[in-house]
Amino acid sequence: MDKAVEIRTERLLLRRHRPEDLDDLVEYANSPGFGHYGTYHTTRQEAEKLLDMILDATKWEQQGIPNFAVVLDGKVIGEVHLNRREEDKENGRAEIVYSLSSHHWNKGLTTEAARAVMDWTFRTQDLNRIFAWCDPKNVGSWGGMEKLGMKREGLLRDHRLWNGEFRDQLYYGILRGEWKG
Repeated sequence: MDKAVEIRTERLLLRRHRPEDLDDLVEYANSPGFGHYGTYHTTRQEAEKLLDMILDATKWEQQGIPNFAVVLDGKVIGEVHLNRREEDKENGRAEIVYSLSSHHWNKGLTTEAARAVMDWTFRTQDLNRIFAWCDPKNVGSWGGMEKLGMKREGLLRDHRLWNGEFRDQLYYGILRGEWKG
């Protein structure tokens, strides 16, 4: 991803992470209820490690993983990124991953950010498919996927071990030809 890439939406700025984002990363990962469905960078040390990895542009670009900080009123409140494993690159697909401070849930901001990244991706990258997954109990996440035009493609039972418990996973996807931007 070009370091200069910035995406502006009605309310948000989506840009590369910066070293000064560290405190915001820790803050949003510790917002109430945030880590209920996944593991996040809740300590300063974990956030530093994540931020170092994100800022290592060469490593990220080699993997083809654009990573956008979601900025509202000058403060990082979340992130949206694309994972492209080797088999994903070979098959023209990427996984979209998003997270947002719980202080900003139910305001349409996650959908706004993800829509902008998906639109940028389908316009600038050689991808045929974007997919995502979530816990079926995470209604906000799969509801957002549906608002983005993604289709529910399946349920994988006991697919993920999290906190010592096997959990189901819902899978969603959208094809380039289905994208309406």
